[in-house]
Amino acid sequence: MTQTILEAVRATSSVYPLPLHLSYTYGTAGFRCKGDLLAPAAYRMGLLAAIRSKVCGGGSIGVMITASHNPAPDNGLKIVEMGGEMLAVQWENYATQLANTPETGLPEALVDLCEKLNVPLCKSKSSVIIGRDTRETGPEILAAIQSGVESLEARVTDVGICTTPQLHWIVKQTNLNQPATLTDYYSTFATAFKKFSMRNTGRKLSIKVDCANGVGAVSLRAISPLLSELLDIDIHNDGSEGELNKDCGADFVKLMQNAPKGVSYTENDHCYTIDGDADRILFFYSENHRFHLLDGDKISCLLASYIRRLLDEAEMNVEVGVVQTAYANGSSTSYLQDQGVEVVCVPTGVKHLHAAAEKMDIGIYFEANGHGTVLFSNKAIAAINKEADQCDSLKGHRTPMQKLQNLTALINQACGDAVTNILVIEALLRDNRWMVCDWDGLYTDLPYRQLKVAVADRSLIKTFDAGKQQ
Repeated sequence: MTQTILEAVRATSSVYPLPLHLSYTYGTAGFRCKGDLLAPAAYRMGLLAAIRSKVCGGGSIGVMITASHNPAPDNGLKIVEMGGEMLAVQWENYATQLANTPETGLPEALVDLCEKLNVPLCKSKSSVIIGRDTRETGPEILAAIQSGVESLEARVTDVGICTTPQLHWIVKQTNLNQPATLTDYYSTFATAFKKFSMRNTGRKLSIKVDCANGVGAVSLRAISPLLSELLDIDIHNDGSEGELNKDCGADFVKLMQNAPKGVSYTENDHCYTIDGDADRILFFYSENHRFHLLDGDKISCLLASYIRRLLDEAEMNVEVGVVQTAYANGSSTSYLQDQGVEVVCVPTGVKHLHAAAEKMDIGIYFEANGHGTVLFSNKAIAAINKEADQCDSLKGHRTPMQKLQNLTALINQACGDAVTNILVIEALLRDNRWMVCDWDGLYTDLPYRQLKVAVADRSLIKTFDAGKQQ
């Protein structure tokens, strides 16, 4: 049986020889390069994802094809763990090694890796779920991953075009034996938003969203009809005309401190900008004809202040913490500490923030670029649910713990999700009865400037103390 699989690898790998003068490196964002050069690494990651699934007892592992905020000609891929987390750090080396293994050496490399991991190459179940964004090279990379997975006789599920957070959510839900299709995703979060908002009467909300000409537009179009009674979503830069991430998207807006092209807005409009794969989100608005940007720090503070207030009102002994990086504005850190919220600083990279947040009762993390979410521990969820279920709503109003219970259902805890985070922000602003200026006024940013500098070898630049010193 093993020989049959190895023969299949020999046959299929010949289609994906390594490119000359290119070495692949698996980093925090997985692999990134020109899209037409990625197929050889994609095939090999199909093999690795199947093996990772075998190690995890046949649980489903995800592979997302995207290069996020990179220019349109680029593409990338990353492997998603069973719980929706990013690939385990120790497996990043396996990914880099296997991605650079010549096709003639792949059979032996697979045998060696399986022996090292003490997992059989054959006679063990494995399952891989694949999603991709709207980049032109996506189908070619998808075919390469599928070829690698099927060479090891693993089961493949092609989700099709989706956002990165949707793929993470689908993988997590699949392994929890919960409904896990894209339709389930839209229904789950639309229902949660309606439930959170059902007792907040008033005018229908209206928002504008810059989708960076990426896959986020596809997601917002799908969920918009389910929210039409409560929320009007005006989609801009939907990919029908402009170029992906060109003069638009969260990365552009953060760097340029200006509104994206293609978005017209007036005073105090609620405006959002997301990135190419819809995991980053920033908020902007105009007041007195002046552009205002509310970044990941402001989103963290909105969430932390809201959750802390609800816990205090209910006299619940549940700790709330915020995880930041060296990019965080110092004013946000001071504000959080003044609110009695623990603040932890970790190195840049979502894997570091997510891991630190998992150690907290309620862990909030947002990079300044807008990538983040909230994680509720099992202990916290149990306490919230117990208190919420024991309380009767008074005069038609939800108790603090009922609100918090509703919030846990509205947040995509698998990873940062621009679509669901839009719903969270709108729900919290409305429940607080806040204008945008109230949110923006939580604190005043210290002056800052962010630039991109091209260097010959970025590995030569070393930092310490979680990136705060060089």
